[in-house]
Amino acid sequence: MTKKDFFRIIIKLFGLYSMIISLFTFLPRNISTLSIYKEEIWMMFVILGSTLLMITFFLILLFKTDFIINKLSLDKGYDDDKIIFGNFNNEEIFKFAILLIGGFLLVDNFPRILFEIINIFKTKSSNNSIYGYEVDYFNFIVGIINFMLGLILITNYKQVSNFLDKK
Repeated sequence: MTKKDFFRIIIKLFGLYSMIISLFTFLPRNISTLSIYKEEIWMMFVILGSTLLMITFFLILLFKTDFIINKLSLDKGYDDDKIIFGNFNNEEIFKFAILLIGGFLLVDNFPRILFEIINIFKTKSSNNSIYGYEVDYFNFIVGIINFMLGLILITNYKQVSNFLDKK
């Protein structure tokens, strides 16, 4: 594996991880903030502008990695052009990272989903929620979506790695 391939993998994985985390934390929080500031038009422009900027950033990270590597000269100035990882190639590194990202999504969202289910059940059965905590259906749905996305990434890691490994 060359240095350029290594930096290409790192940039694409960072872009994928950032996109998934931002898409399912940044956007839901902004949507709930927008529901609070219904009358404020400036808030809608701020959220729309930041969302467009975020999408542009992720598209550049995922599809213009060679441009980033060339502009920042990331592959220049090393004594050796090759990196030896043993049996790992590009596809294996992508597969491992996608499994890791999917696992993070599962582990991060499972306790929140379980807590919300218990809280909803307690509210429905006794008309009282857990003390000091109200049921938040929006965040519950976002947690379920994140959990399902983690499951999808883990079950389809080969297809996602093939998509990311295209040059």
